[in-house]
Amino acid sequence: MENKLPEGWEWKKLGEIAEINPKFDKKSVSESTEVTFLPMKCIEELTGNVDTSITKSLEEVSKGYTPLIENDLIYAKITPCMENGKAAIATGLKNNLGFASTEFHVIRFKKNAYNKFFFFYLIQKRIREHAAMNMTGSAGQKRVPATFLKNLLVPLPPLETQQKIVSILEKAEETRKLRAQADELTQKLLQSVFLEIFGDPTKNSRGWDVRKLGEIITDSMNGLYLPKEKYTSHEGIKMVHMSDAFYGIVELGNLKRVLATKKEIDKYGLTKNDLLVARRSLNFEGAAKASKIPELNEPLIFESSLIKVSPDLKLVTTIYLYHYLNNELVRKTYIYKHITKSTISGINQNSLKNISVILPPIKVQNKFSDFVEQAEKTILNQQQSSLEINTLFDALMQKAFTGELVA
Repeated sequence: MENKLPEGWEWKKLGEIAEINPKFDKKSVSESTEVTFLPMKCIEELTGNVDTSITKSLEEVSKGYTPLIENDLIYAKITPCMENGKAAIATGLKNNLGFASTEFHVIRFKKNAYNKFFFFYLIQKRIREHAAMNMTGSAGQKRVPATFLKNLLVPLPPLETQQKIVSILEKAEETRKLRAQADELTQKLLQSVFLEIFGDPTKNSRGWDVRKLGEIITDSMNGLYLPKEKYTSHEGIKMVHMSDAFYGIVELGNLKRVLATKKEIDKYGLTKNDLLVARRSLNFEGAAKASKIPELNEPLIFESSLIKVSPDLKLVTTIYLYHYLNNELVRKTYIYKHITKSTISGINQNSLKNISVILPPIKVQNKFSDFVEQAEKTILNQQQSSLEINTLFDALMQKAFTGELVA
């Protein structure tokens, strides 16, 4: 049962105050009209922004895609290739008209419902977890159904109150953006140092040895699939999912817990020397991205959309291999050709092992690793700061939608 709301507020089903995946009457627009097309990768994290640079003719996109107009809300419904529940407001559409990838739901609000208020409501952690529990489809590619959104109970305060709450949340959101920008600058510094020490990897002008990835690792394996009933709130062991491996270093604070056997924990356990590589992605560029594991104080396992890679530390450091696999020049030259390109792009273990790796002397790798380890102390502090900011933001949103934030 939902909590009691302040006077003047009421609970509504989202489908009562918004149209979910509206229809489009193409008779009103010429087929040659240029419109915006929003592919799955257009959402920039959770900032609510979208990339509107892709335009197509109406004829190209009017069949099979969901129409949207300026200020509609788009909602990501797919997992694991992209975390479900990400949302954005569509602005800057060419000719005030766009079409969204089939991996989005489009939400068009009626009068007395402010889109940004419900943007914040939908991206709450608890709402996204609720959506994840109601997903349908196969284990490899589940989706949030439209019926979930239509039946989702949402608070509806007076319009003026919605706008006041949004104003407060936007100020808090700006703090999160500044934290993210600082993290991005740190990563750019590391990329610059990588090129300074190792040179342009596309040329290998220093004539270092080139080996296949399979020759410089001791182990690789796909992760563990567990059914929904094995997931728990507090018990069990932490498991890394695709959505946890987008950001370079796996953040341990928000991982889901599962009930796994000792045999499964032993087989799929991770150490700080391992890397996790994305097996698949809706975006071609996202496949085969690597993530590092931080220092662990408890067992940790990983799920089936990821591949564990264990470097042979006599030949290659984990830090060098991580930065090598994620370097854009390396990816364009040595990695993309091993990725299958389709609706869901991906890489298998055999293809991963055939990636060419430029192998500098271990002393040179260690020099880079020493620098990175010092920088990572700053990164870990930044991550802790980000976690605290996100926790406070989640708490602020919870108060906002129960009426505690404004009188």
